[in-house]
Amino acid sequence: MRLAALVSLASIVISLLVSGCGSVPHRTLSTSPAAFAILPNGNDPLNPTEISPLYAAIASGKTNAIREFERRRGHALNVLSLSGGGQNGAFGAGLLKGWRDSGRRPAFDIVGGVSTGALLATHALLGTAADDAQLEEMYTQITKKDIYKERRILDILRGVDSLADTEPLQVLIAKYITAETLKRVADAYADNRLVLIGTTNIDYGQTWVWNMSAIAKEGNLELYRKVLLASASFPIVFPPVEIDGHLFIDGAARSNLVIPGVGGTDRPAPPLYGPGNLYLIDNGVLQSPPEALRRALGDVAATTVAVMMDQSMLTALTRSYFGAKFLGYNFRMAAIPDSVNVGKDPLAFDPATMRAAFDAGYALGKQPNPWMTHPPTGGDIPAWAFDQIK
Repeated sequence: MRLAALVSLASIVISLLVSGCGSVPHRTLSTSPAAFAILPNGNDPLNPTEISPLYAAIASGKTNAIREFERRRGHALNVLSLSGGGQNGAFGAGLLKGWRDSGRRPAFDIVGGVSTGALLATHALLGTAADDAQLEEMYTQITKKDIYKERRILDILRGVDSLADTEPLQVLIAKYITAETLKRVADAYADNRLVLIGTTNIDYGQTWVWNMSAIAKEGNLELYRKVLLASASFPIVFPPVEIDGHLFIDGAARSNLVIPGVGGTDRPAPPLYGPGNLYLIDNGVLQSPPEALRRALGDVAATTVAVMMDQSMLTALTRSYFGAKFLGYNFRMAAIPDSVNVGKDPLAFDPATMRAAFDAGYALGKQPNPWMTHPPTGGDIPAWAFDQIK
């Protein structure tokens, strides 16, 4: 079922169910503390005007955690941020492998991921050839039946919280995130390297950024897998994931990237070891060619969602650029070339499309310099404004 059809069905079902939502049991707003998560600015999700104790512990009393990690690592950091994009995560997997084969890929100190980028992040940080092989397998040898099962219309009308069941995705995550994987993440954390994952807390309307490395250190495999599932749970189509009484959906619903450099109470001091690097992989096409829209409910609804998500991505790219400049770091980004046809349905999980995206990423990753140094403006921000951020 195409995304347009799913969105159209969602619109119809919502209309039908509005009058019957009184039969759905009410929930109590959870006040369970965010033991492993912070807001993007480093504050406490339940006390959003206060610095999170988790962030304060990571920063060791400094105003910016990145500076503390520079001190611990003894060099300028290489930070990787991976965006959402559904099946287009194959592009990111291919780019990582091509980058390795070029001999220029660094070991990453921090990796952040959202949605499909969350599913890439763990193995990107661990960074061996075997990890790249697992990502290639994950993104080129699956179909949509390995991700979700569409619910029957009668089940939907009886009252459910999504149009599809993600039990297959849970099985897939468990296959690639094992107890041994968790131990390797914990070992990397002991060396001050970490994985951060973005989710959307739909109860509070907040982006929660999870320290997955701390979860790994605790040995909590179930929670690690749950956060990944939550980050990849496309709204309405996939069910939300409950953690400690909170409901979470796709991190891309609020921010399609984990943004470094914006935490703490003050602008960061100059970098300790000179400019580091923020590498950003956008698992999407920066600018799709214009096309006359067919005036049918499914097409209008799906295209509207796509335009909203594209704008969300553009905003996240701009914030990432500012974050990098605030840190005194180099901004480097790559996206799917316009010439690559990845379709318009990120939930299709079509093997041929994913292989094309993977191969495009691999070819780009092998190039000597595949990186753009500014995000696209999209007509919203003048190009000169980026040059004013020092």
